[in-house]
Amino acid sequence: MTAVPIMSALRRARPPWRDLAGSEGLPGRIARMAEAAGLPVSRLVLDMAALALGPGRVGLADYERLRLYDAALWQGADRRGVAGLAHARRIARHANFRRDCLALATDRLASGAYLAAHGLPTQPILAIFHAGLAAPGAALLRTRDELRQFLEAHVGEPLTVRPAEGAGVHSLFDHPGRDPAGEIDRVAQATADAPGVSWLIQPRLAQPGGGLTTVRLLTLAGERGAKVWRAVWRLGGRDDLVASLDLKTGAALTLAPAHAPHRAQPAPPDLAVPGWTALKATATEGARLFAQFGLLGWDIAPAADGPVILGLDPAPDLDLHQLADRRGVLDTEFRAFLAERRRLARDWRRTCGRG
Repeated sequence: MTAVPIMSALRRARPPWRDLAGSEGLPGRIARMAEAAGLPVSRLVLDMAALALGPGRVGLADYERLRLYDAALWQGADRRGVAGLAHARRIARHANFRRDCLALATDRLASGAYLAAHGLPTQPILAIFHAGLAAPGAALLRTRDELRQFLEAHVGEPLTVRPAEGAGVHSLFDHPGRDPAGEIDRVAQATADAPGVSWLIQPRLAQPGGGLTTVRLLTLAGERGAKVWRAVWRLGGRDDLVASLDLKTGAALTLAPAHAPHRAQPAPPDLAVPGWTALKATATEGARLFAQFGLLGWDIAPAADGPVILGLDPAPDLDLHQLADRRGVLDTEFRAFLAERRRLARDWRRTCGRG
C-alpha cells in the first residue's frame, strides 16, 4: 500500500539554486549586501533584524535570496509584508489544514484524474511507467524495456515525462538537433534513480507561436468563494523570463530573468497571456473544486485549444510572486484570509474530534 504523504508535502527540500551562500562566509555575505545597498554594515544588520522579528519571519537566506537589501527592487514597498521560506511553509499549513486531503493534491495522477472527472482541462496521459508491477494495464509500462520500446515508437512526437509526485520534468523529441536515443537513455536513467515512483508520459502541449509557457497562479478559497489572487507568466527561454501580470486583463507589466528580478524591464505593450479570461476562470473553478484547500498554486498552460492545467500545489512557492510583483504576500486581505482559515481549522478539529 502506498504511503500517504502528509507533512512531507509541506517540507520540501530547498532547490539547489536557492543555496546562495556557497563557500562565502557570513561576514563576506553581509559585507557584499551592505555594499550593494550602499549602507554601513551596522545599518544592514539592523534592517535584517527588524525583518526577522517582523510578521514575515525573514531569515538571512531569505533576506539575501529575495534581495531585501535592494531598495531599487522593492521601490518603497513595505518589506515587512514579505514572507520568508519557513514562514511560507507555516502559511501553507494554516491555510491547508485538511491533512487528510493532501495525498489527493500532491499526486499528479490523482489530482489530474479528479480534475478531469469534474470537467476541467488537464494534460492527457499516454502511458504510465512503474517498474516491477505485476498487474497488467492497457497504458501501464512495467519494465524499462517496455519504457524504451514505447518511447522509441513515439520518436518525433514531443513528449514530457514526469514523476507522479515530486519535482522534475523531462522533455523529449522537441528539438531536432538532439539525439533521440540519448534522450531516451536519460529518461531511463532518471527512472532507475527513483525506484518505486510512477512516471507519467504525456504529449507536449501545442501553444500559440510555439514554445511552452506556463502561467503560475495563486488562488484563495474562503467563505466568500474562490478567486485568483496572484499570477505570473513563465515565458522560459535562455534567461527563464518571468512576467508580472495585470490580473484583470492578463497583460504583461514587466519582464525579468527568474534569477535576476532586479533586471526587470517594462514589457512590450502588446504582450498578454492568450485566452486570459478562460485561463483565469479555469483556475477559479479548480479552486472551487478543491475548496478544502484555502491556498493553492496552479500551473496552467495557455495552449492553442484553450487553457490546460499542468498541476497544482498545496504548498506553493511564494518567492516568485513576491519578486515579480515587488510586494510581499502579507497584505491586509491575506492576513484576514489566514485568520479565517485558523478559525475554520479550529471548528473542523472540534467537529471531527481532532484536538
